[in-house]
Amino acid sequence: MSDNIDTRLFDSAPRESRVEFVIHTFERLLLKKQLKPGDRIPNEFELTQSLRTSRGTIREALKILASYGVLEIRPGDGTYVSRSMGDRFFDHLIFQLILSDTDKKRLMELRELIEIGIVKIVLSNATDEDFQRIEQEYERMAERVKESESDAKGLTELDIAFHHALGRSTKNELIRKVYNFVLELFAPSIEETYRRENNSVNALQHHRKILDGLKARDNDRAGQAMMDSIDQWMIRSTSSLAEPASE
Repeated sequence: MSDNIDTRLFDSAPRESRVEFVIHTFERLLLKKQLKPGDRIPNEFELTQSLRTSRGTIREALKILASYGVLEIRPGDGTYVSRSMGDRFFDHLIFQLILSDTDKKRLMELRELIEIGIVKIVLSNATDEDFQRIEQEYERMAERVKESESDAKGLTELDIAFHHALGRSTKNELIRKVYNFVLELFAPSIEETYRRENNSVNALQHHRKILDGLKARDNDRAGQAMMDSIDQWMIRSTSSLAEPASE
């Protein structure tokens, strides 16, 4: 028997597929704090007895939870609740959004919600050193634009690095990971706009305005600059290839 967890916690009547039932049981126990980071979960035999399901079902559910980064399987030792949420936790969400064929308007609303929230939290938590790092990322962008306005891939990487610096400046690891997920989701469309004429100069101007608003610690100014950047990205990413584009 497990030294840490009472197997009776897993005793519940299933209402969905067996694998979904096992996954949702773990979800429920984690939400109720009956399972905590670092806990060693019962072994497969104990789980099959408590959940009244097959060992194959248990193995499949545990593999899915491990792929999400929720569980950590240690061969020869046991299976543990992960102590922190890995970036791969969001991988399945990206695939779900891709497969759901969500329209661009709804995706833009998601980005708008996250980006405006990021500005507010950065202004609440960031230090002078954080603002210096954000400015350094901006300067790297400016230097690359000066060198090559047509380097779409390189400019996209620097653009996203600027936003990663914002995420780190929130001082909130959960927010940072969610933000990174959103940035990964939009990276292809950002790169596409950089392939269009004059986009790099336009994008740089928007990032300068965001940076200036943050350095002034002006939430309205920085938030409006972020909104203007998103609006231009949305307009230009749906325009014809002959038109200029901006992130």
